[in-house]
Amino acid sequence: MTLLAKVLARVRNLASGTHRSPTAPGFAQARFPQAVLDHESKYGFSHGGYVLSPGAEPVYGSVEVEVGRVWYSLMMMLRPQRVLETGTHFGYSTCCIAAALRDLSAVDGKPRELVTIDPAPMPHLWEGTDLAPFIRWVPKLSFDVAKDYAGERFDALVLDSDHSYDTIMFELMAFEPTLREGGTLLLHDTLYFDGVGAAVRQLRENPRFDCVTLPTPRVHHNPPRRCPGITIAHKHKDGEPRLRYEEQYRGWNDGQTLTEPYLWKRTRERFA
Repeated sequence: MTLLAKVLARVRNLASGTHRSPTAPGFAQARFPQAVLDHESKYGFSHGGYVLSPGAEPVYGSVEVEVGRVWYSLMMMLRPQRVLETGTHFGYSTCCIAAALRDLSAVDGKPRELVTIDPAPMPHLWEGTDLAPFIRWVPKLSFDVAKDYAGERFDALVLDSDHSYDTIMFELMAFEPTLREGGTLLLHDTLYFDGVGAAVRQLRENPRFDCVTLPTPRVHHNPPRRCPGITIAHKHKDGEPRLRYEEQYRGWNDGQTLTEPYLWKRTRERFA
């Protein structure tokens, strides 16, 4: 049995388990719908993509399995009631987040909701599962619906849409005010896409936030490229200084993906 097969077998065993931990009364082991487990079984451990059919090239629309499970664990730790996500695709990360909301609500009985925004009509992994009641899919562009959420409050934001600087800065400027004080902001692809990295540079220099950026396993293939990376930001307070659009980054997207990520280059320059 290969290493990946062993890992996935362990994941399936954990996901199907129903016994409770003696050290955490009330918490069952994580359970994921079969559609989610089937999607994970197509994951390539060596490159971090998904091979959707035998002999096909890997595709990279879903976050890595490791990232999906980190999202689940963070939600279990932070215990949000309302989460807003941009960028849905098949809904793998959506399901990982919603699974935590379901498991938390099973313990404390509080209502929970994940709003996920993406205009693309895709078959979603949560359809027909017990995660569906926790998910509200908004099939529109974030540009078109941001005003609808201007007066609302969320405990966590997960921003992972088209990765251009223009889009991520619009989403940060539009949705960050809806994030409560003490809330958490999660971003994927902050190292691979320099446009997202440029936005995170501003976020980490803003005294209202604490940020950490971590590498993730995906290396793509033929040739290997830099990893996507994730950034986790804790919001201390509302107000000033506001996040702002910086004209010098207009139109930035992925940059040169065989070179050092912009975000890490800026970090290194700070200590030069």
